[in-house]
Amino acid sequence: MTNFFDGRKIIYLFLGLILLTHILILSKLIYFPYPELFIYPYLTNHGLKPYSQIIDQHFPGLMFLPLNLDNLGMTTPEIARIWSIMLVLATQLMLFFVGKEIFKSNTKAILVNLLYLFWQPFFEGWVLWIDSFLPVILLPAFYSFYKRWIFRTGLLLGLGIVFKQVLIPLAFFVLICFFWKDEKFKVILRYLSGLLVPIIFMVIYLLVIGVFRDFWYWTVIFNLTVFAKSGRGEIPTLAHLFRVLLVFGTPFLILRKIRLTEAQILIIFLTGALLGLSTRFDFVHFQPALPFAVLAFVYSLGSFNKSPQAYQAWSGRLKIVGIFGYFLILFWWLNIFYKGHLGNRVIAFDSQIKELAVKIKDYTTPGEKIFVFGREPHLYQMSETLPAGDVFVFQFPWFFQVAEKRILEGIIRDQPQIVISDRTTEIENQKITDFGRTIDQYINENYQKIDNVGTADILRRKS
Repeated sequence: MTNFFDGRKIIYLFLGLILLTHILILSKLIYFPYPELFIYPYLTNHGLKPYSQIIDQHFPGLMFLPLNLDNLGMTTPEIARIWSIMLVLATQLMLFFVGKEIFKSNTKAILVNLLYLFWQPFFEGWVLWIDSFLPVILLPAFYSFYKRWIFRTGLLLGLGIVFKQVLIPLAFFVLICFFWKDEKFKVILRYLSGLLVPIIFMVIYLLVIGVFRDFWYWTVIFNLTVFAKSGRGEIPTLAHLFRVLLVFGTPFLILRKIRLTEAQILIIFLTGALLGLSTRFDFVHFQPALPFAVLAFVYSLGSFNKSPQAYQAWSGRLKIVGIFGYFLILFWWLNIFYKGHLGNRVIAFDSQIKELAVKIKDYTTPGEKIFVFGREPHLYQMSETLPAGDVFVFQFPWFFQVAEKRILEGIIRDQPQIVISDRTTEIENQKITDFGRTIDQYINENYQKIDNVGTADILRRKS
């Protein structure tokens, strides 16, 4: 009986309870798997070339490579939710393992898991996007760096960059760290060799399929010009900033331990992962940095105990007050969060979208070319159709600035029999009939309504 209640078994019991609770929470929240994760792999597997015919600004990851989410089986929102849960469970297990290594304490490691349980759903953990995949790459990279497995560190960071280019600053910070510590050239070379392996394979693949020039334009030039001016999204409110400051500001108390190797590595990974927010401020983009934020926060709690003796009593009281305030705010925010996010709604996959997909199937044959204007782009995937003109782009204003003419030319060339049009759509307060005016005019002149689902009209080409 005594053995059953030993400390290690209790810790593992707590870990199991945390994992089960996390599964339950994610299964009860509303859910939003980004449409890109469905439509891009689908179109890739149906012969369209990424960046040349499938216009996008992200590195390929599991969307555009031969091994992608579509042929891995993630083709419905139900399967996507399972992916989300598995990614979070893997992150939790990695956090416990890494926490044990850093803190040399099972209790502190469990505290990290508990904080991740609190904050992961809050920072749009109910969303599945590229950022959701990054923690399961970054945590092994962090551990490899901590253990001085140099090549493996580079290899994992290179893999992360193939998923999303916002990790380039983090890879650069790690390189600077090697220079700062006066590492031998062979150490730096080993790191760079690992880093470049996934990137070189990606470049070779893009060259072989003949799209590297398009890749360079959309992922570099477009991002630094058109998207930088038009696609940044809304400015965060003070409420958003305060939430971020609590969760991602308090971990920088670890600077009190900056001379320690663990603190230095945590700061590098936390800062590098946060730089990905230079694109847009959506909460889901904080997911890659969140594991390092909770690790750094727990690590920083011990720094007050190292204060000079004259200040230890004062700093101890301050720590108690600070922790009490932290958890008071946490539970207040979580109460508000769960009131607004519990439910069975699946964004972009509601009953109306499913009905529209079924009707499109009724009017088309599998593989037929149609055009979707102002409605969810993954309707192609849901209806087993393809975009007219063999060119696809998300209908955002910043994309249409560059690609609208090409889209229209494709429609005119292929003359699809069926067009789906929703002229009520607005994206970031801009009407699609304004920023897609020429396409809208062509549709109105050449197509007539035969059916509708809600505000979406199903149109057939005039004879």
